[in-house]
Amino acid sequence: MLVVLVAGLVVTSAPAQSTSKASATAAVITGDLGRVLRLRASGEDSASSSVTSDTPDGIVLGDGFASVETSTSSLSAEATAEADDLELFGGLVTASIVQRKAVTTGGSVKYSGVVRGLVFGDEEVDEVKGTKTYQFQQGIVTANKGGAGLIVELTSDVDGIPAGTRVVVADVSAKASGGGGAATPEPTATATPTATPDSRPEPTATPKPQRKKQTARERLMSKRFVFPVGGAATIGGPFGAPRASTGRAHEGNDIFANFGTPVVAVADGELANVGTLPISGNRLWVYADSGDQFFYAHMSAFSANAVNGRRVEKGEVLGYVGNTGDAEPTPPHVHFEIHPSGGDAVDPNSFLTAWQKRAGSSSRPDTAERPGALVEVRDFIEEQ
Repeated sequence: MLVVLVAGLVVTSAPAQSTSKASATAAVITGDLGRVLRLRASGEDSASSSVTSDTPDGIVLGDGFASVETSTSSLSAEATAEADDLELFGGLVTASIVQRKAVTTGGSVKYSGVVRGLVFGDEEVDEVKGTKTYQFQQGIVTANKGGAGLIVELTSDVDGIPAGTRVVVADVSAKASGGGGAATPEPTATATPTATPDSRPEPTATPKPQRKKQTARERLMSKRFVFPVGGAATIGGPFGAPRASTGRAHEGNDIFANFGTPVVAVADGELANVGTLPISGNRLWVYADSGDQFFYAHMSAFSANAVNGRRVEKGEVLGYVGNTGDAEPTPPHVHFEIHPSGGDAVDPNSFLTAWQKRAGSSSRPDTAERPGALVEVRDFIEEQ
């Protein structure tokens, strides 16, 4: 065996004076209406706080917080801000949560965050993914842009607030930089001896067969899902049909049944956005454990099980068939959407047809109190 050794050389120099800088700012609200909870940090510093004081006119908050942390020694900076149950301009723009985070370790700044339950004018967006800009009659809304969770700018006067008024929600920034000359070089270690490679070939292992990944269609056709109406029902309301009331295509199917027929969870998961809106009426989402999301609308009433954040099992009664919201002129039904992996809506007809054929096999008994009248829970903050 041939061994080659390379001598190492150690080089040292005088340490350079550090001029590293780090700073971060985070504000729950900034802009022309005023500022809500702004924090700043620099050097070796950190701070965090929740909203405790009254908000300026035109801004309503259920809750909010901000935090900042900086370190010149590690050359890092981080800022986070969040607004919960937000209402701007007298309810013209609302959101259940707006969060933004900025992080840097001396290079570029990385931004992340979430905007959920966004409503502006008559438009409803459950969750904004990526940077999006929406224009409506009274203004422009931009979500997830740079260090801003939400930017709202009025293009016309609203309740005495002039056009051009701008509000930024979850406003964050983070900076870190270093300098001051060349750093002390690391010692050059003695090279590791290089051995003559063994000429014998390594045994080749038999590759294991790759398990085929289940498609969204295969997953949704499985027995983990059940039909969303616990009684006699007819599937109608074609997917993609234009809707004059919203100006958008129909993103689901309408399932027609008698008033008060139970509406059930199609899968095990968690409830979200339980409440009432002018278009959707009594509506809620089921965020299934599979990662898929399901939207229900126009129910006559909710059951006692319909609580935000509550765990539900498939077949559990969530509410009752009705025609609340903009469905009042129509026969009783539940509007139902399927969003595979939380993405865009797909035509639910083939899945509903398959689930209906085996309906009842996984349904739980309807033990909830029957609604005697139409009941609405007004929130106007959550989306759809």
